[in-house]
Amino acid sequence: MKNQTKITTELFLYGLIFILAAALRLVLLGKTPLVETEASWAYQAWQIWQGESIRPGSLVSYLSITEALFSIFGSGDIIARVWPALAGSSIIWVAFIIRDRLGRIPALILAAGLAIDPALVSLSRFAGSPVPALVFILLAVVTFHHHKFKWSLIFLFLGFFSGPSFWMGAVVLGTTLLLSNTLKILDAKQYFLTRFLDIKKDRNSSLPGAWEFFLPALVVVGVGSFFFSQFQGLSAWITALPEFLSGWISPSGVSPYKMLAALGVSNPLIVIFGGLGFVSAWKNNDRIGKISALWFGVSLLLVLIYPGRQTADLIWVVFPLWAGAAKELARIGQAVEFSWVTNTLSGMIAVLFMLNWLTFTGMINQQGNQKAILLQWGLIAASIALGLLVMTIVASEWGWPSAKKGLVVGLSGALGIYLLSALAQGAYLQVGNPHSLWTEGSGSGQIDLLLDTIAEVSVAETGRQDSIQGAVIQGNSSLKWALRDLKEFEFLEVYNPEIAAPILITNEIDNLQVPFAFYRGQDFVIATNPVGNAVFPEDWISWIAFRDGPIETEKIILWVRHDILPGEKYPTGEN
Repeated sequence: MKNQTKITTELFLYGLIFILAAALRLVLLGKTPLVETEASWAYQAWQIWQGESIRPGSLVSYLSITEALFSIFGSGDIIARVWPALAGSSIIWVAFIIRDRLGRIPALILAAGLAIDPALVSLSRFAGSPVPALVFILLAVVTFHHHKFKWSLIFLFLGFFSGPSFWMGAVVLGTTLLLSNTLKILDAKQYFLTRFLDIKKDRNSSLPGAWEFFLPALVVVGVGSFFFSQFQGLSAWITALPEFLSGWISPSGVSPYKMLAALGVSNPLIVIFGGLGFVSAWKNNDRIGKISALWFGVSLLLVLIYPGRQTADLIWVVFPLWAGAAKELARIGQAVEFSWVTNTLSGMIAVLFMLNWLTFTGMINQQGNQKAILLQWGLIAASIALGLLVMTIVASEWGWPSAKKGLVVGLSGALGIYLLSALAQGAYLQVGNPHSLWTEGSGSGQIDLLLDTIAEVSVAETGRQDSIQGAVIQGNSSLKWALRDLKEFEFLEVYNPEIAAPILITNEIDNLQVPFAFYRGQDFVIATNPVGNAVFPEDWISWIAFRDGPIETEKIILWVRHDILPGEKYPTGEN
């Protein structure tokens, strides 16, 4: 009974963490329009919902579930992002399932960390995100470990349906398993033999095999067939593997140094304490910690050498870092009791960190004044020296464990505040910013202004906001998604001079094809991109602190026929 009460209380805490994780991923989900990559997947789901005959992409679970949501709630930016957000929230249950092996306190820290991690939260709010692949492959592994074989199959197939990122995860975990077996950290043969014997035992002692796995088969067929409306998805997921393999011969242009910079800038907390946790794991012969360390090394190496890398691939690095950091923070926290000494030292460390951060960001306003910048670097160095001096005094009088705990609590608290700042910046404040770490370097432009203009022209011509005819020449996915409800619009690959539609939309470079005598044009920014491929812009301090930097714009032109505009007449060609 006592154990049951403890589990219930623990489950309640995980429930609160799950609610927090879901809230962070769902709030303000439709704040900005979909960027190009998001729109390409959302538009496919919308086409399937409309009954169009298309060849689905490899993200079958996203397309299937989003199409079903469209049929219930209608299409929109929020609904297009709901499935990755909900799937991403479920990652905290991985910590709950492995709490007996990881330790109850480290597992709670891990769950809380996964709930608020800037990368996981930001990417979970991204349509077509790779986060579901991470979540489902992890759930498949931990449920298999706990002999929940039917659930493991369900999660495994949902992972298969989550696109090319699943195969990156499979390579990472498969290589980690081989290394663990080679280094005798884990006896892989005995491990799998035990579980396969349990599967055989379950089948002999319960329902017949065909009925036993009815639920996994139902999930596979239901999701893969778009809930029995179309069956292309049952084979579309296979293309995920060729897409992953093609990344080895098709470079993305993302520098490996940019990957390292994104990891360090987004969450230095887990970089520092995760690394310390891996060292402690090898010193203390902690098997789970060793496996996490190998996972970190394999995943980091893979995302750095993979030519088709994207910053979103760092999700495979983030999880083992959080596992290592959770173990280390729990270990240090339990080493000695809190006292006025540790509390005072931790408070001083946190204050020094925040003062140094303000000094660092204040360099932005020096505008090349080298003497002032040198002075500020001197202040940062002096404050670090002061912190070390105080730690030395505490260690000499009260022992190194007290000094270490004060340092860890103060530093982790300050870095926790930085983490929340990076979370707010990546998920809410700077979402759609071309310098964002997670949106593939492309902003969303002036889509809303474009739609408002078309609506005004449509009202002037037809009396309704969505009834005007139009033609789009070489429109991209974000434009197709934005204009999906305008039934009278058609999308063309080349301009046809015989078209006299009230509205034309062209790329900026195609504007000479449109007869100026018949149309008046206005340009709109459709996307913004960072200038150059440098890891850091020239003003690197401003980029680290506020994600600022030079950008270039990609524009389209909205052409409106003269006779629709006030005071204009449509030319007849007569003299």
